[in-house]
Amino acid sequence: MTDKVIYAPEIRLFTYHLKLLRTTNLNEADKDLDLRSLIAYYVQLLADYGLVDSLINKLQKEMLSPWSIIDKWLEYIHTIKLFLWWVELRIIVLEILINLEDYLSSQTLEDVIKNYLFRADFEDLTDDKNNNPFLKIINNPGKIGIQHLNLSRKYRGAFRPQYMNDSYSFLLQLLRPQKLGQDGVKFSELAELKPPDSFFAGTSSTLDEPLQTHLKQASWGTTILFSGLMESPPETLEKGKHLADELLQNLLKLDSLESAPPFWESREFLGGFLYEYQKIYNRHSYGQILILLLFSEDSKEKLNGVQWSLPELFFYERKIHQNYLDSREEYKRANRDIKTIEETIRTFPPNIATTVPPDLSEDELRSLKQEIKNLLDLSLRYSQRMRSLVTFENTIAINRQNYLNTLTRMEIKSQSDLTGWRNKANQIFGMFQGQIKADLIYLQQGERLLDTAINTIRGLVEIDQAERDRALEHQIQAAGWGIAVGAIVASTSGLIFQEKMTFPWEANRGDNVHPFTIAVVLSFGAAVVAWLGAKCWIKCSKKRRSPSPGVNKRSQQP
Repeated sequence: MTDKVIYAPEIRLFTYHLKLLRTTNLNEADKDLDLRSLIAYYVQLLADYGLVDSLINKLQKEMLSPWSIIDKWLEYIHTIKLFLWWVELRIIVLEILINLEDYLSSQTLEDVIKNYLFRADFEDLTDDKNNNPFLKIINNPGKIGIQHLNLSRKYRGAFRPQYMNDSYSFLLQLLRPQKLGQDGVKFSELAELKPPDSFFAGTSSTLDEPLQTHLKQASWGTTILFSGLMESPPETLEKGKHLADELLQNLLKLDSLESAPPFWESREFLGGFLYEYQKIYNRHSYGQILILLLFSEDSKEKLNGVQWSLPELFFYERKIHQNYLDSREEYKRANRDIKTIEETIRTFPPNIATTVPPDLSEDELRSLKQEIKNLLDLSLRYSQRMRSLVTFENTIAINRQNYLNTLTRMEIKSQSDLTGWRNKANQIFGMFQGQIKADLIYLQQGERLLDTAINTIRGLVEIDQAERDRALEHQIQAAGWGIAVGAIVASTSGLIFQEKMTFPWEANRGDNVHPFTIAVVLSFGAAVVAWLGAKCWIKCSKKRRSPSPGVNKRSQQP
């Protein structure tokens, strides 16, 4: 069987990382991904692809080129401060010229690339005081900010790092130059273009921790766009799918397509056939892969015309997909919280009835108090999960509109009809938003259940505590009366023996009431009067401290 050939193949790799990683856990601090750390990943990615040597050679030629020196001089001579920076850079170039090995041995490759290739004012431009949604972060005299390199002698390439809104974007492009009779590549030879594992993972195992894990958490995902000219175009999209399948299998160097991303859909794009492979409801280890079969030079020119809009387009798509996936995880955690609430309600003391006063043991009362604390902590987490879901839905809505706007610009620039692409994206992204809105409605019932559980337990505890306090108050009153009576009797007991005690039924009873009896009666009478006076005074004091309802109503009027 003859090996099929594709002409002027071209691969574009897109990877994205969030600069400031905010977690949904309030106990975890935000993590900032600085440019120096990301450059370490980019250098490792290029090294895994076999492109570092080409990059070093290119940088040496550019740094020592007199045209580069003059260009830098004209660019930075406008202020004294930048002039000094220009002089310092030339000294660095002189050091490299004198002894390149010693210079490189004192600095890492990332340091050299960062100092020369990337702009020094990046951190200042991306702080909270500035609003720069799109930046070229490479310090390259070219307007679009790209750095050229080569993969062997067959493929030319370039990479273009950018900063978009809140994330880093990295485009790596490799292409076979068009040359009559020399730009054909067999399908079986496409494995040379297979991206390294560090590209698909968004991080590299050779990097130190915690940077390795940080990069993985901050990754939005990856997209590959592979394109090339076919000699004989298939009649329909369906008949061209087997060509796309073969290209995908050879590009990834797979024995079968079982481990490749599943086929999602196909559409016409810029006069060619576009085949999309990805998992919509999960992230595949190979990310999203697009195979574009081109059949004319006009289609290739249109693709080149819109290629600088592709990083932005795929950036919005990756953010939408990742926010949807994150919402699924947050929804699962919220569901687990609902189960915890239900289990807590099932453990309520069984002897509590609504028609009789509560009768809780000390252990039950202590357990309910602890449950209130647990549920209050759970309520905070649950509210944060609800807030996160709202944030995910809003983020999808914003990036959905940005995605459609980018498609419109591409449509105008290429003078092509992208209605099918727009409608499909609208359908999928709308479904994502609808799912999150449905989740929020469901979880609101859990929020009400949580509030009801907290209020119920708090009410049980307060009622039982009030009953205990009232019982204790009665005991204190009884004890107080006992002490008072004992004190009265003790204070008047000396009168018992001043006169002989007689009783009414005795024949020799006295004509006057015994002094002890008079003292006891007067003491009890004085105690009752004092008790009533104190009670009235306390009641009047409470009324004076509490404003009348009428006053409250007037004070609340505007």
